Amino acid sequence: MKQRYTTFSLLLINISRCVQRIKNVEMAALGLKGKQVQCLFGLYNTPKGASLTRLCEICGEDKGMMSRTIKELTSAGLVYVDSTSERKYKNPIRLTEKGEQIAGRVSERISANLEKGSLGISDEERENFYHSLGIISENLTEICNNYDRSNG
Repeated sequence: MKQRYTTFSLLLINISRCVQRIKNVEMAALGLKGKQVQCLFGLYNTPKGASLTRLCEICGEDKGMMSRTIKELTSAGLVYVDSTSERKYKNPIRLTEKGEQIAGRVSERISANLEKGSLGISDEERENFYHSLGIISENLTEICNNYDRSNG
């Protein structure tokens, strides 16, 4: 059991560090920050834009972090908030033309790095891996939810 925990934890930590480093290096080449990848990629794959709340769901980030990221990307001229609604959090956030070009490059780099990262793994193995990882994620989320309920 100890070895299983150690292997699992160290692999996840290493993968997370590598993903962060790749995002930081790739985005620095574009004059941006690694933390902006998820937002650009999420908007690139949501052509009609998304509200702040929806973008948080797509990117797995909290509203504070996402608001700061949107502010940075707006200052860089990559996104804009379509302010047709009076409700601030309901307004769709969209890529500008420049943002669309940058996000397209980000998407290409993601695809290239996913290909390199999965060399030697068949489609079936990858599907099984993601399926298993999804189950582990759901189980661990349930454990965390139980902690929240017992401490709330």
